[in-house]
Amino acid sequence: MLTPTPMLRPSPLDISGLFAGTFTALKQRFGLFVLISLLPFIVSVVLVGAGVAIALSTGLVAYASNARGAAIPVGILIGAVLFVVGIVATVLVQLKSQAMMSVAAYEIAQGARPDMRGLFQRTRGFLPRMVPVILIAFVVVAAIYAVIFTLVFGAVGAASSGGRASSAAALGVVGALALLFVVLVPLAFYVQIKLLYTLPAVAIEQLGGIDGMKRSWGLTRGEFWRTFGYYLLASVAAAAISYVVSFVTQMAMVPMMSGLNRTTSGAEAIGQLAALLPVILLTFLLQMAVQLITVPFLHAYITYMFIDQIRRGEIPAAPAYGYGTPGQGYAPGYPPAPQPQAGPYSAQPPQGYPQQGQGYPQPGQGYGQPGQGYPPPAQYPNPPQQPPQGQWPPTRQGPTG
Repeated sequence: MLTPTPMLRPSPLDISGLFAGTFTALKQRFGLFVLISLLPFIVSVVLVGAGVAIALSTGLVAYASNARGAAIPVGILIGAVLFVVGIVATVLVQLKSQAMMSVAAYEIAQGARPDMRGLFQRTRGFLPRMVPVILIAFVVVAAIYAVIFTLVFGAVGAASSGGRASSAAALGVVGALALLFVVLVPLAFYVQIKLLYTLPAVAIEQLGGIDGMKRSWGLTRGEFWRTFGYYLLASVAAAAISYVVSFVTQMAMVPMMSGLNRTTSGAEAIGQLAALLPVILLTFLLQMAVQLITVPFLHAYITYMFIDQIRRGEIPAAPAYGYGTPGQGYAPGYPPAPQPQAGPYSAQPPQGYPQQGQGYPQPGQGYGQPGQGYPPPAQYPNPPQQPPQGQWPPTRQGPTG
């Protein structure tokens, strides 16, 4: 069961509520989200970059020493191993960082202030629980690529054999390949939306990978198109920001690229490339900055969609009454709620949005129920049997007897 999240508006949340909650979370702990987003990049640069550098440098040394006919240098093998290990480690760290961002968004919505160390500890065990999901995804992707490569090689082999029959066979293979794409693209899209809540379910509710997939599939039952629409809007917003930054930087590079095409000597080309390097570096840094903003935004947004979907289906909606001005949003037969003031009957309104199914007095229970937001009966000398109509605070009576 999810704990109250007073930062979010009561469910059902609309698009504005999801965007407002996501922006509030990013504003409160922006540095933390950026630091979490940097983790996969750091691992990729260290391991993958080191593997590529070792392999290239060893290959160049072997080429310069005319050792092309010899066995493969050990340095190339080490670089290849580092490259593969770096790819795997980057994927795992990326999943870990996504889980940390999801838990961080959930805790911020609760009113907490998470930190990097605490999030790392609270997501301990996430990757082992996700192993079945990772294996299923790997097997499915490997099977799809195996079928595609089989069809492609079959088409090439049929076309190279010559003759009318081979041309018809090649055309049939190409048609089968096109049909495969027509089937796979909508199917992958459907599965992605149905399993959208797997990661937050495993990270927040501490479920296993298979149970997380079942949880996401059940939450989206009957809510596919609304889930798709909400997720599509956030994805389009993030992609639009990335596209605008990429378009602006490419337009800035056009004059330099045209000047590079007009060079007539090697020295001029080297000079143009040297002038182009800062622009390329700036483009990379801007795209990196966009990713550091949009990735946390999307994961916090999906987390709040997950929380909202649970509250829609499993937690009763909050009553329409609460604190406010008299005559607006109160249950029938109840007087206006107390305003903050000094005195024995003063009460402080709760912070944040009122949560569903918690802290609301039910009709017919009156003032004397502990935990319903009103003072206990001991504070009233002679509590009335029925709530007073239109009078607050109740008229104080002198002691009797």
